[in-house]
Amino acid sequence: MAPDDWWPVALALLILAGRFAWTLGKSDASKHSIALRQAWVKRIFAAPGSEILAIQTVRNSMMAASLMATTAVLALMGVISIGHSRVTAPATLIEWLHGAGNVKLVLPLALLAACVVLFSKAVRLYHRAGYSLGLPHGSSDVSGAAETAAAMELTRAAHLYRNGWRTFYAAIATGAWLVGGPMMLVTTVIIVAIDIAAKVE
Repeated sequence: MAPDDWWPVALALLILAGRFAWTLGKSDASKHSIALRQAWVKRIFAAPGSEILAIQTVRNSMMAASLMATTAVLALMGVISIGHSRVTAPATLIEWLHGAGNVKLVLPLALLAACVVLFSKAVRLYHRAGYSLGLPHGSSDVSGAAETAAAMELTRAAHLYRNGWRTFYAAIATGAWLVGGPMMLVTTVIIVAIDIAAKVE
């Protein structure tokens, strides 16, 4: 890899890391979101007959996470196909890591694999929350525990879904490295700018 190809890559990675660290540091926004979910769950349990609304809401979130998990899997298969056509079988792992084209494949592959895990775990938690929200207040001895569990599961699922999106952004940016370092930097700046403009934390 040409030496002048490393500085745009390093700068792009710093931008991605900085944006991710900034979103993690927004504790006030996170606390506000958690409080809203807890209030919503409390309202659902306090109003018998609203279980259908709750399940439909959770179903929509589950479908969104499932769609993103599927998208990440398809993108992962695409990167693997590109890698299979470009990379020759090395004699050792060290030789493989020394290949410039091989290094370019490691980041998008790892990030897309992480996306699949994050979105899949979010789907699982939304699924579990559906069972908890199906128990209206006072209908069972465990309804109180179900309310607590539902709020916790929805919060954890939302965090996984949000982090899955951040990871997906990073996978797109690092995938642009296959074209070149400058392309990765340009793609990163555009993605982070759109993410900031969207104001969705």
